[in-house]
Amino acid sequence: MILSDFALIASNTARTKAYIQIMAGRGLFPSACIVYAEDMDVLYRESRDYTGSMDMGDYFNRDIPLLTLMDHFSMKYIVVKDKDINSDSMIECIRGLPQTYFIYSGYGGAILKSTLFQLGKNFLHVHAGILPEYRGSTTAYYSILKEGCLGATAIFLNEKIDEGRMICRKRFALPEETVDIDYIYEPYIRAQVLLMALEYYVKHGRFDVQGQSDENAETYYIIHPVLKHLALNYVREGFHEDCVVHTESRDSRKL
Repeated sequence: MILSDFALIASNTARTKAYIQIMAGRGLFPSACIVYAEDMDVLYRESRDYTGSMDMGDYFNRDIPLLTLMDHFSMKYIVVKDKDINSDSMIECIRGLPQTYFIYSGYGGAILKSTLFQLGKNFLHVHAGILPEYRGSTTAYYSILKEGCLGATAIFLNEKIDEGRMICRKRFALPEETVDIDYIYEPYIRAQVLLMALEYYVKHGRFDVQGQSDENAETYYIIHPVLKHLALNYVREGFHEDCVVHTESRDSRKL
């Protein structure tokens, strides 16, 4: 199914590759994509030289080049030679597309500026943490330490960090110790929550969003290496029983 009102803003990251593969697994595709990078020649070369497997594996296949994935699934894409989401070239490209919803899979650390929010578009982002309890950076590791699990929340971005209107959210059990959290499991759970949001839209023809409360809200900053080490040890030691895994959306309960 082609989602006529959705476009994908696609950085060359593991998260984008997870999004594409998980969406494709359910037969859902955006009607347009913007691939943006500082050096597009690198992406073209990676795709041209790739001879590996197209199998997704247990989670997704991070090794498949971005453009190879898009060509494999016959996805239409526009190329922008710029890594800055707020650049004039990106703004003009987004402005020129008719889609209302833009699935945002950008480069880490980038913050959308006010100019983008003046385009009349909705930027759908999946945050790697349960909101509003885990705002900010590297929240997966804080969630492991505090709750023994991970989570993700689909939101519409606004000018405040991780404070946009919520679409859906879900907690996930810890992965097996051999799974890389940063480059495999976190992108995978974000992709699963994105899929939840899109499937709700396909079923109902709309999103049912809820504003965030500041009650229980907490903002985190890049985790100290010692704390990250402790969190990874928690995963390695097999503490997978502590988290009550459940999905939260407007279908099941009030966010």
